[in-house]
Amino acid sequence: MDKNLEPKTKRGMKTKQKLLDAAEIVFGEKGFHQAGIVDITQHAKVAMGTFYTYFESKEAIFRDLVMSMQRNMRREIKKGTIGITDRIELERAGFKIFFRFLQEHKYLFRIFRQAEFVDVELHRSYFETFSKGYISGLRESMEKGEIKTFNPELLVYSLMGIVDYVGMKWVLWEQQEISDEFIDELISFIKDGIGKS
Repeated sequence: MDKNLEPKTKRGMKTKQKLLDAAEIVFGEKGFHQAGIVDITQHAKVAMGTFYTYFESKEAIFRDLVMSMQRNMRREIKKGTIGITDRIELERAGFKIFFRFLQEHKYLFRIFRQAEFVDVELHRSYFETFSKGYISGLRESMEKGEIKTFNPELLVYSLMGIVDYVGMKWVLWEQQEISDEFIDELISFIKDGIGKS
């Protein structure tokens, strides 16, 4: 595991974040293998030596970037769903926040897909960490009788798969803003399925 040095000052935290923000753009545009530390430091407008104050290698900043993007996304979802108790409304709000986050971080999908080839364990850890709380929440909703009982892990990975491909098609490729009506249709499908009643 890389021994990344955590900044001890606000200025250091700001500099480290500048490097991570630059890495998001550089890895997103060039890809991990084509990107270099020089590209990141130039984009961040910091000296090369500054990079090594916070990261040991290109792999280290990539790992930190992937997990910090995930933490930021989870934090946004948690913050945006405070006070929502209805499970379906919780899913609706979570989807809306995810799609907005994806619009604000247009390289998110590209970076996460690269992770599979840069560091298999990182890629797996990203999904397992993200799904852990989600599984727990759905299990709790099932126990309360709010939703049907399924294998919660299977359900979570199915929902993540739906949102992943919907986001890729409409946000990444089509560069469309996801409307409330669009999310309503998605929620209706998740709630009612495709079978005729």
